[in-house]
Formats: sequence, C-alpha cells, structure tokens
Amino acid sequence: MEQWEREQIRSANADLRSALDAIQDDFDREMAELGGVQRKLAAMKVHATTPNNLARVTVNSSGVVTEISIADDAYRRSTPRQLTDELNTAIRGAVEAAAEARQKVLGPITSIVDGMPDLNEIIPGAPSLRDLQTKFSQPPQEQQEQSR
Repeated sequence: MEQWEREQIRSANADLRSALDAIQDDFDREMAELGGVQRKLAAMKVHATTPNNLARVTVNSSGVVTEISIADDAYRRSTPRQLTDELNTAIRGAVEAAAEARQKVLGPITSIVDGMPDLNEIIPGAPSLRDLQTKFSQPPQEQQEQSR
C-alpha cells in the first residue's frame, strides 16, 4: 500500500471519528435533558372547559382524558345532547393543547436531533436516529396505529 493511500485512509478515519464524536456529544447532551423532559411530560396536565362551563376535561401529555368534572347544575342548564357536544369540543381542545404543549417540551431535544447528522448518513446500514426520535415523540396512540 502506498503512503498516499495510507494518508487517505487515516484522513477518512479521522473525519469519521470526528463526526462520531460530534454525534456522541450531541447524544450525551440530549440524554442529560431527557430525564427532565420525561418528568415534565409525566406531570403535564392540560385542562379545557366546555363553552358554557358545563364541564371541565383534563388530559395528560399524550392527550388521554384523565378526568371529567361535570358542573352540579349541568343537567338543568343543558340537554344530554348539548352536554355531549360540549364535552366533545372540550376534549378536542384539550387534546390539541396537549399536543402543542408536548411539542414545546420536546423542543430542546428536537433541535439537538435536527442539528446533527443522522447515524445512517455516516455509517451505511445503521439505524436512523431521526426515525426513532419521530416514533418516540408521537403519543402512544399514534405509535400503535402506525405499527399496524
């Protein structure tokens, strides 16, 4: 093997090592933030009230309804159909608000991942970290639907 070939291999190796070190640094930073993000998501509760204050709905960070509180006089102030419609409106609003709040909490991690090269761009055949990040940033219900 010629000297210039060895130098090319060393240079390519150094470039690969540098790229992998940058990915490792970004990954370490992301993992340090991940614990806080998980705690925020676990504690997140989003509330929505029906348009006529007949009920209040609470959802978690995934948009799953965790509580519904109906006003004591809701049955006197509305019909079952109206209460149902208002509950559905409040649930949709709470789910949308939870999705927005979730994206804000995930923002720092998303910006780190978006700024770094994906592993499969550096090492052919390696798994895509962006695909994993997309999968895990979705609420569990959407993850189940996509796996079908």
